[in-house]
Amino acid sequence: SANEERSLHSTIHYVLTRDVGRLSIVNIQKARSFLSITSNWNNEKGAVLCEQLLERLFEERYTGSNINVIIESDKYNICMNAWNKSNADGQKIVHQVESILHRMEQRYFDHQETPPDNISYNCLMNAYSKSDEDSADKVEAILEKMNSFAHDTNVFSSEAASRISPDETTYNSMMNYYASRKNDHISAQRAEDLLLQLSGLSQHDSGIQMDSTSFNIVLKAWSNSGGGIHGAKRAEELLRMMLKLRKEHANVQPTSLTFSTAINAYSKVAPEDSATAVKRAIELLDELEGLYIPDSENINTCYNAAANVIAKSGVPNSSELILDLMNRMKNMDAVPDGMMYTSCLEASVKSGDVDGIKRGKQMLEQMIDEPHFEPTSANFNILLNAILKSKSDRKLAEAEELVAQMQEIGGDARPDSASFNMIISALSRSNTPDAAEKAVDYLRSMLRLYKNDGYGKAKPDSFAFNCVINMLARSKHEWAYEVIQRTLSAMEAQERQGNASVLLDTITYNVVIGKLALSATITNAKKVMKLLATMEATAESGSTAVVPDIITYTNVLKLQGKVNPQRAASIASSYLTRAMSSDERIFIDRVGFYTLLHALSRSNKFEDAVTARNAWEWIEKSDRVDVVLTSEACNLVTIAYSKNKTEEAAAEVLSFLSDLIHRYRQGDKDTVLPTKVGFSAAFIPLCATNRTNDALSLLKIIKALNIVPDAGCYISMLSALSGRKSTNGAVYAHKVFQQMKEDLEDVPTAAFNAAINACAWVSGSPVGERKALEIAFEIFQQARKENSYDSVTFGLIIKACMHLSKDDNARMKLIQPVFELCAKNGLVGSMVEREMRHLASRLIPGKLPQEWTKNAKDKK
Repeated sequence: SANEERSLHSTIHYVLTRDVGRLSIVNIQKARSFLSITSNWNNEKGAVLCEQLLERLFEERYTGSNINVIIESDKYNICMNAWNKSNADGQKIVHQVESILHRMEQRYFDHQETPPDNISYNCLMNAYSKSDEDSADKVEAILEKMNSFAHDTNVFSSEAASRISPDETTYNSMMNYYASRKNDHISAQRAEDLLLQLSGLSQHDSGIQMDSTSFNIVLKAWSNSGGGIHGAKRAEELLRMMLKLRKEHANVQPTSLTFSTAINAYSKVAPEDSATAVKRAIELLDELEGLYIPDSENINTCYNAAANVIAKSGVPNSSELILDLMNRMKNMDAVPDGMMYTSCLEASVKSGDVDGIKRGKQMLEQMIDEPHFEPTSANFNILLNAILKSKSDRKLAEAEELVAQMQEIGGDARPDSASFNMIISALSRSNTPDAAEKAVDYLRSMLRLYKNDGYGKAKPDSFAFNCVINMLARSKHEWAYEVIQRTLSAMEAQERQGNASVLLDTITYNVVIGKLALSATITNAKKVMKLLATMEATAESGSTAVVPDIITYTNVLKLQGKVNPQRAASIASSYLTRAMSSDERIFIDRVGFYTLLHALSRSNKFEDAVTARNAWEWIEKSDRVDVVLTSEACNLVTIAYSKNKTEEAAAEVLSFLSDLIHRYRQGDKDTVLPTKVGFSAAFIPLCATNRTNDALSLLKIIKALNIVPDAGCYISMLSALSGRKSTNGAVYAHKVFQQMKEDLEDVPTAAFNAAINACAWVSGSPVGERKALEIAFEIFQQARKENSYDSVTFGLIIKACMHLSKDDNARMKLIQPVFELCAKNGLVGSMVEREMRHLASRLIPGKLPQEWTKNAKDKK
């Protein structure tokens, strides 16, 4: 009971925590008793307590000098066996058993405590069989050590040496190690060699006798060898050897396990040997029915093994052959069990055609109606798998009906993890509009059965969660954005609660973040930032499974770039700074690097532009092949500087481009230059800080590099000359405009407008303002001449008149003919009205006539 268990734990705790040297005889007896009790718990907790009690007894004896403590070899052996019976990882079992045996040996040499015996070394051999590691050399070394110690009477007494000598269990343990190696015919052969060695020892007066267990272990070795029909035949040969020896050796008697192992070996053959395998399995069964075996009550295992061979073979009429086996069982007073029915069901649906599935359904109904048999989810899963793999147009509907039937029957027939995974996977491959919704419902049912109903077989795993998450990521439904985040939260909760079948990884988080990034809302942006924070915290805690990578940050930046560009720039800057300073090589691909630079290019911070340049030059100097530098990416560096119309930005961008151009001219053809877009961006901080001459010099250089400037290059310069008060903006604008006219055949309206606007921003002496106004009208007249003007052109020339004229009378003289021309062309737009707002009453009679505004694109 629970109370008894608490009492036991309490007493064990008392014994373990009692002061050294203070254990009474009663407590010592309790410690010895508890050591045996916990060793039989068959779990890791019991093994740990068992070992702690052993160490406490040793400490009491040698540190506490308590002469009442006696530790026999069997106490060490019990501890090692406790670990062998635990549910711990194989490598941990090996480590613990090796440690206990090492202590046992060392303590014998140090304190002349009880020495190890053959049981001790047999325990270690058994431990090696539980690990996938190759420990063949260690196993062989143990046998050599045992033989050596058994003859070393200088170290061991005659009695102790004799108890270390290998026995039949030693050889069986060695053979069992080799039998536990899967798909390794060399190990199977070594197991058989040891059997022959054991046979030789049996014929001498060694006290060692081979037995049925020895043969059964080697049979298992050949069955596990992966040798196909050859391995199965070798297993059968051993069986036949036992049949010959059984009259002479009472210890060598074939059992039901012998026959079932030999028969089962034929279930692991290649498809081309299936017919032969079925024939041999049935003939072995025929032979068995004519024999007396000591454990005939277990004969079901032999029929089940034969049924398994038939079911896996795919031979024609396999289900009929298994039904025949079921009739034979009844003649032998044996009752077909679940394994037999399962094999028959598997054989029925093996073909996957309509008739096969029909037979499978009939067999399942027969299993349901059988009074002494309760079908399990495993039986239903065989049919479910066949239905989903069939070519039927209704397979998905049939599968859903079958799962519903499982839920209706209840009990052990309820859908388990495999059932849910199959139906969810099938839905993920379908194109039905409600597939994602159904998959979510199945996952919820799975969680409800596991969490609320305590149905352990429905334990959700990573496959189910990831399948649903991927479906939601592809879904076009609006609700998918909310549900995908909730599904990830449920997955996180399962991992936190100790579900070892659920393992979160970077890919899962990236899929969810990628989905949320498709909808640029503030809510989704907050969710993404929370997920990123979770990933970063998990990585910092030492996780290697969940580490944000370049794909993570690419999706985060795409979303934040639309919602909060400055935060996107901050994230990009942090990532690149970490990548540039880290000793570890942080992966960055071409798309990711472009996205990082793009985020920085949208920032208005000078520091982010510097980071963009540093990152570009870092990639240039590195030997990375995961990032291919492109002109488009280079453009983003200069665009980042263009957002800062400061002298620092102008100097930095000119320095950056000068370095690239210098290396390119020196013959470094790997140097990547920006396109005209990138150069256009560089013109902005130059012109905005009165370095228009440098911009024009740079323009000359790019022409020499065969980069043909377009209207955008000049418009960038002209636009940069406006927006802030200047004394010589008009002169520079005129210079740029004239250069533009020389280089381009057609000057777009936007260029005329930008040049006029630059003039309008001039502020200084009356002479300078008058000069700016003259330049503005000169450009305006050229626009009229080339018929390249619009409502904004008129609005800007009126703006220039308003800003650069000394009084309203002077303004009226200039504006009136311009306005009349504007009205005549139907180009009176919002800007025209706004710029001459306090003069409007003198020129505009009430409501604007429609004729005046009909061609204005910016009209109200």
